[in-house]
Amino acid sequence: MFWFLLLFPLLIYPWGFNPYYTLPKTAYLQIFVLAAWLFILLKQKYRPSNLSHRNFKLEALIAGFIGLAVLSTIFSVNPQLSLYGAEKRYEGLLTIFCYASLFLFSYRFLNEEKIKRILNGMVSISIVVSVYGILQHFLIDFLPRNSGKLNYDRSYAFFDNPNFFGSYRVLMIMLTTTFYLTVNSKKFLVFNWTAASLAFIALLYSGTRSGWVGVFCGILFLSFFVVLRRKALWKKWITLLASFALIVVVVNTTENGSYEQRVSAFISDSYQVISNQSTGHEGSSRLFIWQKSLTLIPDDVWLGTGPDTLGEVFPASEEEKQLYLGNPKMIVDKVHNEYLHIAVTMGIPALILYLSILFIVVRRAFQAAKKAENEHRIFLFGLLSAIFGYLAQAFFNISVVTVAPFFWSLLGMTLAHSIYLLGKNKEKQEDENEVLTKTA
Repeated sequence: MFWFLLLFPLLIYPWGFNPYYTLPKTAYLQIFVLAAWLFILLKQKYRPSNLSHRNFKLEALIAGFIGLAVLSTIFSVNPQLSLYGAEKRYEGLLTIFCYASLFLFSYRFLNEEKIKRILNGMVSISIVVSVYGILQHFLIDFLPRNSGKLNYDRSYAFFDNPNFFGSYRVLMIMLTTTFYLTVNSKKFLVFNWTAASLAFIALLYSGTRSGWVGVFCGILFLSFFVVLRRKALWKKWITLLASFALIVVVVNTTENGSYEQRVSAFISDSYQVISNQSTGHEGSSRLFIWQKSLTLIPDDVWLGTGPDTLGEVFPASEEEKQLYLGNPKMIVDKVHNEYLHIAVTMGIPALILYLSILFIVVRRAFQAAKKAENEHRIFLFGLLSAIFGYLAQAFFNISVVTVAPFFWSLLGMTLAHSIYLLGKNKEKQEDENEVLTKTA
């Protein structure tokens, strides 16, 4: 897990005609998961060991989620497409199984020390990715570009698309911010401040508004649950937020106010939707895509149309596509809302199971944080801020192979850390009760 998660952002094959990064990452992901399962099965056969962190209720939900994905694939409008995934997306059954596997690996086999080591490594690697994304904005690339992005100034680094890069940056910014709040060494404090600042600049240059929303939600979460109640952190927090604010001013000024315009457009679109003045063009026509996709659910409410099959069934005429998307031949293969996309392609039961998995992880984390000591509590809330930030941006964005493995692994690590803290607290309570009993 350590080397896979550290190197995954950099695992690309950019050479050849029209380099594209999603397919190589999909291959690396599937090869890693296959090798990991073979290793686990062989280890269990020849060197039996007791697995820790048992939570069979959650594993039953995971098994149910995979089972529904299998059934959805079998009864899909295009079973072969659902198995492997659409071209340039590759989020079919095989990839969904890989996501679930990463979750299980993370919470079953990672202890507290390994989790912090992995997350520290991910933050370190993210600095390289941030710097590359920043340079890319100024058209300084060390690797060949796709022909469609030769003069493209929105940063996408090694993620094919600025929106994908933005969702990755949300996770990295919140994880880096977590370490920034928990470290005491001046050297590591400066390191994490630098990493967070670079990641924030790269996020701005990606122009991903959903990513901005995700970071905003993550910062609000940390402010309320961590910083507000700890005066010792106020100086750190104000310094970081002031740095972010200064970055926004400088970047927006040097880019002739283009980022301010994107924020204004987002606010204006939101107001039109809330006030029932929608035209369907809001959010780069996301509202139009959502409305059309919703009409598919009643026909396939139990199993959906099949994983990654939206492009096969999206119910819009060429006239509508021309009007709302600007291209009558446009293929809409993602809903641009992760939750609605699951409901459409895999069915309402799959969405319920997915949300149940999220709920259990979050609930267990809050239970552990309530009983944890100060530093452990801050760290756990930091992990939750990354999860909530990702979930917030996912309302406007899509799940992709280049980023989702980090999120599913983070879910597993958060659960593993929560279970560890709950177990540690239980042992401490038992020891105290034993001492009291002997004293009595």
